[in-house]
Amino acid sequence: MIRAAVLGSDVSKSRSPAIHNAAFRALGVDGEYGAISVAAAGFDALVADLQAQGYRYLNVTIPHKAAAFALARTHGPEARVSGAVNTLLFRSGGIHGENTDGAGLLAALADLGVAASGSVVVMAGAGGAAAGAVEALTRTGAEVRLLARRPEIADQLRARLLPAQRDRVTVAPWAGDGLARALAGATVLVSAVPAAAWAEPSTAAGIDALPAGGAVLEMAYGNDTPLASAVRGKTTRYADGLGMLVHQAAHAIALALGKTPPLAPLFEAVRS
Repeated sequence: MIRAAVLGSDVSKSRSPAIHNAAFRALGVDGEYGAISVAAAGFDALVADLQAQGYRYLNVTIPHKAAAFALARTHGPEARVSGAVNTLLFRSGGIHGENTDGAGLLAALADLGVAASGSVVVMAGAGGAAAGAVEALTRTGAEVRLLARRPEIADQLRARLLPAQRDRVTVAPWAGDGLARALAGATVLVSAVPAAAWAEPSTAAGIDALPAGGAVLEMAYGNDTPLASAVRGKTTRYADGLGMLVHQAAHAIALALGKTPPLAPLFEAVRS
């Protein structure tokens, strides 16, 4: 039996088990996928224990992506550049780290009718959730306006990119009219901050500058988030993070099992 799980500070409501177990069924694989909440202090020990138990792979979410990167002996190119890992693969040569967030984001944007190449993307947030996405966007040819409350963190992310990609990133502070200025002429807004952050007036200030018809992709998912409410009436092209979650999961499964699952049963499982 193939065993796998998602690890995060609180994954009690994660949709990942539904997605991955649906993929196992669709592929005819005997597998079991769970969700395990773990604090930062216990992350390394838990990964070692699950590896010893024979787990095939682990997915990693907030706030452990940097810790997962540190644990991996080898890294895929997206993980190496972004400094964040969301998929740990247990191999004979040790732990291998990958970041499938970028692939998931590009596919989710395509579902919204957005081709990343040539787009102007405002990325709200510069943490682990944003890292792989920025790498994928700039590699594909998008211009990224990286908006962060702590610009020094965004600067560190930008510095890890290859020179040609680095030139496509502009770092801007969120304070004041930062969001409004960043949205001027943008194609798409990607939110890589927790959903509740958009309920704060200081965060949402400037959202009215979203260009008409601009696409909005929120990495968080849930019913009627504050960002979804804020952009209602401004654009019909809004999606929460479920599509990105499905696409990045399918990519992770393909890396772990060497088989790409069909997407339809994965979307059906996550929506039900």
